Amino acid sequence: MENLRRSQPRIPVEALCAEVAERGDQFGFVVDLSANGLRIEQPLAGRREGRIVQLEFELPGVDEIVWAKGEVCFDRLRRASPEAAVRSTGVRLVAAASRHLRMLRDWVMAAAAAEQRDDAFALAHASHWRG
Repeated sequence: MENLRRSQPRIPVEALCAEVAERGDQFGFVVDLSANGLRIEQPLAGRREGRIVQLEFELPGVDEIVWAKGEVCFDRLRRASPEAAVRSTGVRLVAAASRHLRMLRDWVMAAAAAEQRDDAFALAHASHWRG
């Protein structure tokens, strides 16, 4: 799998995510977001079917579910405890609705700017779509 250099900010988050596959949905958490990708953590549940994944995830603070297709850039196992392993997967987004891609880009840029200002309130409310 390709090792990509990160040139855009990554924002740590805790958001629900589902990987939609023929064998059924595999649920997990988005643990960081960038304008063009994300990292998800899921309980280990067998082998991944391929490099292309269909994802459904929440954009934090936005009442919107993003549907996207992505390419797996890395897929690592991490021991969460002696009895359990967690799959950590980096995904580069390759397709989504243009509206969702704009929302993701704007959210990440606003969150990165708030993080640079060390503005916890602005970081918690990084989206102008929030009601």
